[in-house]
Amino acid sequence: ETCIMNASYLTKTKTDAALAVSKLIHEKPLDDDLLVLQAMDIYETSFPLCDSNNSGQDDVTFECNGKRVIEMALSLPDDFTLEYQPGDSLGIIVSNTPQAVQFILNMLQDKHGIKPTQKISIDSNQPVTVEEAVRDFIDLCSPLKNKRILHSLSQFTTNVQESNALRLLASKTPDGEELFKNLVDEQRMTVVDVLKAFPSCQSIPLEALIGMLPSIPPRYYSVSSSPLDPRHGALSLTVAFSVVDYLTPSLQVDGNEIGCRRIGGVATRFLEVLCSGFLSGTMKSPPPTKLKIFPKPSADFELPSSLSTPLILIGPGTGIAPFIGFLRHRQAQLQQSQQTATSMVEGTWRGDYELEADDLPVSNRDAPIVLPQRRLGKISVFFGCRRSNHDWLFQEEMEKFQQNGIITDLYTAFSREEPKQYVQDV
Repeated sequence: ETCIMNASYLTKTKTDAALAVSKLIHEKPLDDDLLVLQAMDIYETSFPLCDSNNSGQDDVTFECNGKRVIEMALSLPDDFTLEYQPGDSLGIIVSNTPQAVQFILNMLQDKHGIKPTQKISIDSNQPVTVEEAVRDFIDLCSPLKNKRILHSLSQFTTNVQESNALRLLASKTPDGEELFKNLVDEQRMTVVDVLKAFPSCQSIPLEALIGMLPSIPPRYYSVSSSPLDPRHGALSLTVAFSVVDYLTPSLQVDGNEIGCRRIGGVATRFLEVLCSGFLSGTMKSPPPTKLKIFPKPSADFELPSSLSTPLILIGPGTGIAPFIGFLRHRQAQLQQSQQTATSMVEGTWRGDYELEADDLPVSNRDAPIVLPQRRLGKISVFFGCRRSNHDWLFQEEMEKFQQNGIITDLYTAFSREEPKQYVQDV
Protein backbone atom coordinates (compact mmCIF):
# COMPACT_ATOMS: atom_id res chain seq x y z
CA GLU A 1 0.00 0.00 0.00
CA THR A 2 1.07 3.59 -0.60
CA CYS A 3 0.15 7.13 0.37
CA ILE A 4 -0.06 10.14 -1.91
CA MET A 5 2.74 12.47 -0.82
CA ASN A 6 2.14 15.34 -3.23
CA ALA A 7 0.40 16.23 -6.48
CA SER A 8 0.08 19.11 -8.91
CA TYR A 9 -1.54 19.88 -12.23
CA LEU A 10 0.92 19.85 -15.12
CA THR A 11 -1.69 21.59 -17.25
CA LYS A 12 -2.76 25.19 -16.68
CA THR A 13 -5.87 24.01 -14.83
CA LYS A 14 -7.77 26.12 -12.34
CA THR A 15 -7.83 24.71 -8.81
CA ASP A 16 -11.21 26.04 -7.62
CA ALA A 17 -12.81 22.58 -7.96
CA ALA A 18 -9.90 20.94 -6.13
CA LEU A 19 -10.30 23.42 -3.29
CA ALA A 20 -14.05 22.71 -3.01
CA VAL A 21 -13.44 18.95 -3.01
CA SER A 22 -10.62 19.19 -0.46
CA LYS A 23 -12.99 20.97 1.92
CA LEU A 24 -15.64 18.30 1.33
CA ILE A 25 -13.38 15.31 2.00
CA HIS A 26 -11.00 16.89 4.53
CA GLU A 27 -9.39 14.13 6.65
CA LYS A 28 -12.11 11.65 5.66
CA PRO A 29 -11.34 8.17 4.28
CA LEU A 30 -12.98 7.78 0.89
CA ASP A 31 -14.84 4.55 1.69
CA ASP A 32 -18.12 6.49 1.63
CA ASP A 33 -19.48 6.07 -1.91
CA LEU A 34 -21.79 9.05 -1.57
CA LEU A 35 -18.85 11.28 -0.63
CA VAL A 36 -16.89 10.12 -3.69
CA LEU A 37 -19.87 10.78 -5.96
CA GLN A 38 -20.32 14.27 -4.51
CA ALA A 39 -16.64 15.03 -5.09
CA MET A 40 -16.75 13.80 -8.69
CA ASP A 41 -19.88 15.84 -9.32
CA ILE A 42 -18.02 18.98 -8.22
CA TYR A 43 -15.34 18.31 -10.83
CA GLU A 44 -17.92 17.60 -13.56
CA THR A 45 -19.81 20.80 -12.78
CA SER A 46 -16.64 22.87 -12.62
CA PHE A 47 -15.28 21.49 -15.91
CA PRO A 48 -18.16 21.37 -18.43
CA LEU A 49 -17.29 19.74 -21.75
CA CYS A 50 -20.09 21.33 -23.78
CA ASP A 51 -22.54 24.23 -23.51
CA SER A 52 -25.55 22.13 -22.45
CA ASN A 53 -26.07 24.32 -19.38
CA ASN A 54 -25.49 27.65 -21.16
CA SER A 55 -22.25 28.22 -19.29
CA GLY A 56 -21.12 30.84 -21.77
CA GLN A 57 -17.72 29.17 -22.18
CA ASP A 58 -16.21 28.68 -25.62
CA ASP A 59 -15.03 25.53 -27.39
CA VAL A 60 -11.38 26.13 -26.45
CA THR A 61 -12.33 26.23 -22.78
CA PHE A 62 -14.38 23.04 -23.10
CA GLU A 63 -11.42 21.35 -24.75
CA CYS A 64 -9.04 22.47 -22.00
CA ASN A 65 -11.56 21.41 -19.33
CA GLY A 66 -11.27 17.86 -20.60
CA LYS A 67 -7.47 17.98 -20.69
CA ARG A 68 -6.23 17.78 -17.10
CA VAL A 69 -2.87 16.17 -16.37
CA ILE A 70 -1.54 15.47 -12.88
CA GLU A 71 1.89 14.51 -11.56
CA MET A 72 1.50 12.53 -8.35
CA ALA A 73 4.17 11.55 -5.82
CA LEU A 74 3.68 8.24 -4.00
CA SER A 75 5.44 6.82 -0.96
CA LEU A 76 7.48 3.63 -1.24
CA PRO A 77 8.08 1.03 1.50
CA ASP A 78 10.91 2.07 3.79
CA ASP A 79 12.27 -1.49 3.72
CA PHE A 80 13.22 -1.06 0.02
CA THR A 81 10.99 -3.95 -1.07
CA LEU A 82 9.85 -1.88 -4.06
CA GLU A 83 12.68 -0.53 -6.18
CA TYR A 84 12.48 1.03 -9.63
CA GLN A 85 14.53 2.44 -12.48
CA PRO A 86 13.65 5.09 -15.10
CA GLY A 87 11.54 3.46 -17.79
CA ASP A 88 9.61 1.28 -15.33
CA SER A 89 5.86 1.53 -14.84
CA LEU A 90 3.72 1.39 -11.73
CA GLY A 91 0.55 -0.66 -11.50
CA ILE A 92 -2.36 0.64 -9.43
CA ILE A 93 -5.14 -1.74 -8.39
CA VAL A 94 -8.57 -0.13 -8.69
CA SER A 95 -12.17 -0.96 -7.87
CA ASN A 96 -15.34 -0.46 -9.86
CA THR A 97 -17.12 2.90 -9.58
CA PRO A 98 -19.67 3.35 -6.78
CA GLN A 99 -22.47 3.84 -9.36
CA ALA A 100 -21.72 0.54 -11.12
CA VAL A 101 -21.38 -1.41 -7.86
CA GLN A 102 -24.63 -0.07 -6.44
CA PHE A 103 -26.55 -0.86 -9.63
CA ILE A 104 -25.43 -4.51 -9.61
CA LEU A 105 -26.09 -4.90 -5.87
CA ASN A 106 -29.61 -3.51 -6.29
CA MET A 107 -30.17 -5.78 -9.30
CA LEU A 108 -29.07 -8.90 -7.42
CA GLN A 109 -31.25 -8.08 -4.44
CA ASP A 110 -34.32 -7.22 -6.53
CA LYS A 111 -34.08 -10.20 -8.91
CA HIS A 112 -32.61 -12.89 -6.67
CA GLY A 113 -32.91 -11.67 -3.07
CA ILE A 114 -29.12 -11.70 -2.68
CA LYS A 115 -27.93 -9.29 0.00
CA PRO A 116 -24.63 -7.39 -0.26
CA THR A 117 -23.43 -8.89 3.03
CA GLN A 118 -23.95 -12.49 1.94
CA LYS A 119 -20.71 -14.50 1.77
CA ILE A 120 -19.61 -16.31 -1.39
CA SER A 121 -16.46 -18.15 -2.45
CA ILE A 122 -14.71 -17.34 -5.74
CA ASP A 123 -12.24 -19.86 -7.21
CA SER A 124 -12.21 -21.75 -3.91
CA ASN A 125 -10.57 -18.82 -2.18
CA GLN A 126 -11.46 -17.34 1.19
CA PRO A 127 -15.14 -16.30 1.28
CA VAL A 128 -15.91 -12.65 0.56
CA THR A 129 -19.12 -10.66 0.70
CA VAL A 130 -21.16 -10.16 -2.45
CA GLU A 131 -20.39 -6.44 -2.22
CA GLU A 132 -16.64 -7.13 -2.14
CA ALA A 133 -16.93 -9.50 -5.10
CA VAL A 134 -18.90 -6.98 -7.16
CA ARG A 135 -16.62 -4.09 -6.23
CA ASP A 136 -13.21 -5.74 -6.62
CA PHE A 137 -13.42 -9.02 -8.55
CA ILE A 138 -15.34 -8.44 -11.80
CA ASP A 139 -14.84 -5.71 -14.39
CA LEU A 140 -18.03 -3.66 -14.62
CA CYS A 141 -16.58 -0.43 -15.99
CA SER A 142 -14.35 -1.17 -18.98
CA PRO A 143 -15.89 -0.53 -22.41
CA LEU A 144 -17.14 -3.79 -23.91
CA LYS A 145 -14.86 -5.27 -26.55
CA ASN A 146 -15.75 -8.94 -26.26
CA LYS A 147 -18.93 -9.80 -28.15
CA ARG A 148 -19.21 -13.10 -26.31
CA ILE A 149 -20.41 -11.17 -23.27
CA LEU A 150 -23.34 -9.83 -25.30
CA HIS A 151 -24.14 -13.33 -26.54
CA SER A 152 -24.02 -14.67 -22.99
CA LEU A 153 -26.39 -11.94 -21.79
CA SER A 154 -28.83 -12.78 -24.59
CA GLN A 155 -29.22 -16.26 -23.10
CA PHE A 156 -30.65 -14.79 -19.89
CA THR A 157 -32.93 -12.27 -21.61
CA THR A 158 -36.64 -12.87 -21.07
CA ASN A 159 -37.80 -10.41 -23.74
CA VAL A 160 -37.64 -11.85 -27.28
CA GLN A 161 -36.93 -8.51 -28.97
CA GLU A 162 -34.12 -7.71 -26.56
CA SER A 163 -32.67 -11.18 -27.02
CA ASN A 164 -32.68 -10.79 -30.80
CA ALA A 165 -31.08 -7.35 -30.54
CA LEU A 166 -28.28 -8.68 -28.32
CA ARG A 167 -27.68 -11.59 -30.68
CA LEU A 168 -27.46 -9.15 -33.58
CA LEU A 169 -24.96 -7.00 -31.67
CA ALA A 170 -22.90 -10.12 -30.95
CA SER A 171 -22.98 -11.32 -34.56
CA LYS A 172 -20.39 -10.85 -37.31
CA THR A 173 -22.95 -9.86 -39.91
CA PRO A 174 -22.48 -6.45 -41.61
CA ASP A 175 -25.54 -5.06 -39.79
CA GLY A 176 -24.34 -6.47 -36.49
CA GLU A 177 -20.84 -5.06 -36.95
CA GLU A 178 -22.18 -1.61 -37.84
CA LEU A 179 -24.61 -1.58 -34.92
CA PHE A 180 -21.92 -2.71 -32.48
CA LYS A 181 -19.56 0.01 -33.73
CA ASN A 182 -22.11 2.83 -33.42
CA LEU A 183 -23.97 1.78 -30.27
CA VAL A 184 -21.46 -0.12 -28.15
CA ASP A 185 -17.91 0.71 -29.23
CA GLU A 186 -18.14 4.44 -30.01
CA GLN A 187 -20.49 5.05 -27.06
CA ARG A 188 -18.06 3.19 -24.76
CA MET A 189 -20.82 1.01 -23.32
CA THR A 190 -19.98 -1.15 -20.31
CA VAL A 191 -21.75 -4.29 -19.15
CA VAL A 192 -23.73 -2.10 -16.73
CA ASP A 193 -24.85 0.09 -19.64
CA VAL A 194 -26.02 -3.02 -21.53
CA LEU A 195 -27.93 -4.30 -18.49
CA LYS A 196 -29.69 -0.93 -18.26
CA ALA A 197 -30.45 -0.80 -22.01
CA PHE A 198 -31.77 -4.38 -22.05
CA PRO A 199 -33.44 -4.72 -18.64
CA SER A 200 -34.89 -8.19 -19.24
CA CYS A 201 -31.37 -9.67 -19.01
CA GLN A 202 -31.00 -8.39 -15.45
CA SER A 203 -32.25 -11.78 -14.29
CA ILE A 204 -28.76 -13.19 -14.90
CA PRO A 205 -27.60 -15.17 -11.83
CA LEU A 206 -24.65 -13.97 -9.80
CA GLU A 207 -22.55 -17.03 -10.62
CA ALA A 208 -23.13 -16.48 -14.36
CA LEU A 209 -22.18 -12.82 -14.05
CA ILE A 210 -18.95 -13.67 -12.22
CA GLY A 211 -18.11 -16.44 -14.67
CA MET A 212 -18.80 -14.23 -17.70
CA LEU A 213 -16.84 -11.10 -16.78
CA PRO A 214 -13.04 -10.73 -16.58
CA SER A 215 -11.25 -9.43 -13.53
CA ILE A 216 -10.54 -5.70 -13.19
CA PRO A 217 -7.30 -4.88 -15.01
CA PRO A 218 -4.74 -2.79 -13.12
CA ARG A 219 -3.92 0.65 -14.47
CA TYR A 220 -0.31 1.25 -15.45
CA TYR A 221 1.46 4.62 -15.31
CA SER A 222 4.99 5.48 -16.41
CA VAL A 223 7.38 6.59 -13.68
CA SER A 224 8.56 10.18 -14.20
CA SER A 225 11.13 10.35 -11.41
CA SER A 226 14.64 9.03 -10.74
CA PRO A 227 15.71 7.03 -7.65
CA LEU A 228 18.87 9.17 -7.65
CA ASP A 229 16.93 12.45 -7.48
CA PRO A 230 17.37 13.85 -3.94
CA ARG A 231 13.82 15.26 -4.07
CA HIS A 232 12.44 11.72 -4.06
CA GLY A 233 15.23 9.25 -3.43
CA ALA A 234 14.45 5.61 -2.79
CA LEU A 235 11.36 6.25 -0.63
CA SER A 236 9.05 7.91 -3.17
CA LEU A 237 8.41 8.17 -6.88
CA THR A 238 6.24 10.18 -9.25
CA VAL A 239 3.87 9.25 -12.05
CA ALA A 240 1.99 11.48 -14.48
CA PHE A 241 -1.47 10.76 -15.87
CA SER A 242 -4.27 12.38 -17.84
CA VAL A 243 -7.63 12.52 -16.10
CA VAL A 244 -9.88 10.61 -18.51
CA ASP A 245 -12.88 12.87 -19.11
CA TYR A 246 -14.54 13.18 -22.53
CA LEU A 247 -17.82 13.04 -24.49
CA THR A 248 -18.74 10.22 -26.87
CA PRO A 249 -19.92 11.10 -30.40
CA SER A 250 -23.47 12.27 -30.98
CA LEU A 251 -25.92 9.45 -31.80
CA GLN A 252 -29.53 10.11 -32.79
CA VAL A 253 -32.14 7.33 -32.54
CA ASP A 254 -35.72 8.15 -33.55
CA GLY A 255 -34.96 11.84 -33.12
CA ASN A 256 -33.60 11.34 -29.59
CA GLU A 257 -29.98 12.00 -28.60
CA ILE A 258 -28.53 8.93 -26.90
CA GLY A 259 -24.89 9.85 -27.51
CA CYS A 260 -22.69 12.64 -26.13
CA ARG A 261 -22.21 10.54 -23.00
CA ARG A 262 -19.66 11.87 -20.52
CA ILE A 263 -17.07 9.18 -19.86
CA GLY A 264 -14.69 9.35 -16.91
CA GLY A 265 -11.70 7.20 -16.06
CA VAL A 266 -12.32 4.69 -13.29
CA ALA A 267 -8.86 5.24 -11.79
CA THR A 268 -7.90 8.75 -12.86
CA ARG A 269 -11.06 10.52 -11.71
CA PHE A 270 -10.77 8.85 -8.30
CA LEU A 271 -7.09 9.79 -8.12
CA GLU A 272 -7.97 13.41 -8.93
CA VAL A 273 -10.37 13.39 -5.98
CA LEU A 274 -7.71 11.90 -3.70
CA CYS A 275 -5.16 14.50 -4.85
CA SER A 276 -7.52 17.45 -4.35
CA GLY A 277 -5.87 18.75 -1.18
CA PHE A 278 -2.46 18.87 -2.84
CA LEU A 279 -3.85 20.23 -6.11
CA SER A 280 -5.44 23.13 -4.22
CA GLY A 281 -2.36 23.74 -2.08
CA THR A 282 -4.26 23.18 1.16
CA MET A 283 -2.96 19.74 2.16
CA LYS A 284 0.31 19.32 4.04
CA SER A 285 0.09 15.62 4.93
CA PRO A 286 -0.96 12.47 3.02
CA PRO A 287 -4.72 11.71 2.79
CA PRO A 288 -5.93 8.77 4.89
CA THR A 289 -6.99 6.66 1.88
CA LYS A 290 -4.34 4.16 0.75
CA LEU A 291 -3.62 2.90 -2.76
CA LYS A 292 -2.54 -0.61 -3.71
CA ILE A 293 0.43 -0.56 -6.06
CA PHE A 294 3.00 -2.92 -7.58
CA PRO A 295 6.04 -2.38 -9.84
CA LYS A 296 6.19 -3.31 -13.50
CA PRO A 297 9.87 -3.36 -14.46
CA SER A 298 10.76 -2.70 -18.07
CA ALA A 299 13.02 -5.19 -19.83
CA ASP A 300 13.80 -3.16 -22.96
CA PHE A 301 12.84 0.43 -22.20
CA GLU A 302 15.76 1.79 -20.19
CA LEU A 303 18.58 4.31 -20.30
CA PRO A 304 21.90 3.27 -21.87
CA SER A 305 24.52 2.61 -19.23
CA SER A 306 26.97 5.11 -20.76
CA LEU A 307 26.31 8.81 -20.23
CA SER A 308 27.97 9.55 -23.57
CA THR A 309 25.37 7.63 -25.61
CA PRO A 310 23.25 10.12 -27.60
CA LEU A 311 19.47 9.98 -27.12
CA ILE A 312 16.45 10.94 -29.21
CA LEU A 313 13.36 11.18 -26.98
CA ILE A 314 9.95 11.52 -28.68
CA GLY A 315 7.00 11.96 -26.34
CA PRO A 316 3.71 13.62 -27.28
CA GLY A 317 1.39 14.45 -24.37
CA THR A 318 1.84 12.29 -21.29
CA GLY A 319 4.15 10.11 -23.38
CA ILE A 320 6.88 12.53 -22.29
CA ALA A 321 6.58 11.37 -18.65
CA PRO A 322 9.06 8.44 -18.76
CA PHE A 323 11.53 10.62 -20.67
CA ILE A 324 11.34 13.24 -17.94
CA GLY A 325 12.40 10.39 -15.66
CA PHE A 326 15.32 9.71 -18.00
CA LEU A 327 16.36 13.38 -17.97
CA ARG A 328 16.07 13.63 -14.19
CA HIS A 329 18.19 10.50 -13.89
CA ARG A 330 20.84 11.89 -16.25
CA GLN A 331 20.98 15.11 -14.25
CA ALA A 332 21.32 13.20 -10.97
CA GLN A 333 24.07 11.01 -12.47
CA LEU A 334 26.03 14.07 -13.54
CA GLN A 335 25.64 15.67 -10.13
CA GLN A 336 26.86 12.48 -8.45
CA SER A 337 29.80 12.33 -10.84
CA GLN A 338 30.75 15.92 -10.05
CA GLN A 339 30.43 15.32 -6.30
CA THR A 340 32.63 12.23 -6.57
CA ALA A 341 35.24 14.16 -8.53
CA THR A 342 35.22 16.97 -5.98
CA SER A 343 35.60 14.63 -3.01
CA MET A 344 38.48 12.78 -4.67
CA VAL A 345 40.33 16.02 -5.42
CA GLU A 346 39.78 17.44 -1.96
CA GLY A 347 40.85 14.12 -0.43
CA THR A 348 44.23 13.84 -2.27
CA TRP A 349 46.87 12.55 0.18
CA ARG A 350 49.55 15.07 1.04
CA GLY A 351 51.89 13.05 3.21
CA ASP A 352 52.87 13.84 6.79
CA TYR A 353 53.87 17.43 6.29
CA GLU A 354 51.92 20.62 5.98
CA LEU A 355 51.54 22.78 2.89
CA GLU A 356 50.83 26.43 2.75
CA ALA A 357 47.62 27.49 1.04
CA ASP A 358 49.45 28.78 -2.04
CA ASP A 359 51.86 25.86 -2.40
CA LEU A 360 49.43 23.47 -4.20
CA PRO A 361 46.11 25.08 -5.09
CA VAL A 362 43.39 22.53 -5.86
CA SER A 363 39.93 23.23 -7.23
CA ASN A 364 37.01 21.41 -8.86
CA ARG A 365 38.64 22.06 -12.22
CA ASP A 366 41.31 19.56 -11.28
CA ALA A 367 38.72 16.75 -11.26
CA PRO A 368 39.39 15.61 -14.87
CA ILE A 369 42.99 14.88 -13.83
CA VAL A 370 41.68 12.37 -11.30
CA LEU A 371 38.61 11.01 -13.12
CA PRO A 372 38.08 10.26 -16.82
CA GLN A 373 36.02 12.87 -18.65
CA ARG A 374 32.27 12.14 -18.19
CA ARG A 375 30.97 13.65 -21.42
CA LEU A 376 27.20 13.76 -21.76
CA GLY A 377 25.92 12.52 -25.09
CA LYS A 378 23.66 14.70 -27.19
CA ILE A 379 20.00 14.51 -26.13
CA SER A 380 17.29 15.66 -28.54
CA VAL A 381 13.73 15.93 -27.17
CA PHE A 382 10.62 16.10 -29.35
CA PHE A 383 7.42 17.06 -27.53
CA GLY A 384 3.94 17.73 -28.85
CA CYS A 385 0.61 18.80 -27.37
CA ARG A 386 -2.45 20.81 -28.34
CA ARG A 387 -1.75 24.25 -26.90
CA SER A 388 1.48 25.70 -25.57
CA ASN A 389 -0.41 27.81 -23.02
CA HIS A 390 -2.33 24.87 -21.52
CA ASP A 391 -0.84 21.40 -21.89
CA TRP A 392 2.88 21.88 -22.47
CA LEU A 393 3.74 19.44 -19.71
CA PHE A 394 6.95 19.96 -17.71
CA GLN A 395 7.60 23.15 -19.71
CA GLU A 396 9.73 24.95 -17.10
CA GLU A 397 11.68 21.80 -16.31
CA MET A 398 12.37 21.10 -19.99
CA GLU A 399 13.62 24.64 -20.52
CA LYS A 400 15.88 24.35 -17.45
CA PHE A 401 17.25 21.05 -18.74
CA GLN A 402 18.11 22.84 -21.98
CA GLN A 403 19.72 25.76 -20.14
CA ASN A 404 21.80 23.36 -18.03
CA GLY A 405 22.95 21.38 -21.05
CA ILE A 406 21.07 18.18 -20.22
CA ILE A 407 18.86 18.67 -23.30
CA THR A 408 20.87 19.61 -26.39
CA ASP A 409 17.94 20.31 -28.73
CA LEU A 410 14.29 20.83 -27.78
CA TYR A 411 11.68 20.60 -30.52
CA THR A 412 8.00 21.31 -29.88
CA ALA A 413 4.81 20.99 -31.93
CA PHE A 414 1.32 22.32 -31.14
CA SER A 415 -1.65 20.90 -33.00
CA ARG A 416 -4.16 23.65 -32.11
CA GLU A 417 -1.92 26.59 -32.98
CA GLU A 418 -0.60 28.14 -36.16
CA PRO A 419 1.32 26.72 -37.82
CA LYS A 420 -0.50 23.50 -36.96
CA GLN A 421 2.09 20.82 -36.28
CA TYR A 422 2.34 17.33 -34.85
CA VAL A 423 5.49 15.77 -33.46
CA GLN A 424 6.06 13.80 -36.67
CA ASP A 425 6.05 17.09 -38.62
CA VAL A 426 8.94 18.64 -36.70
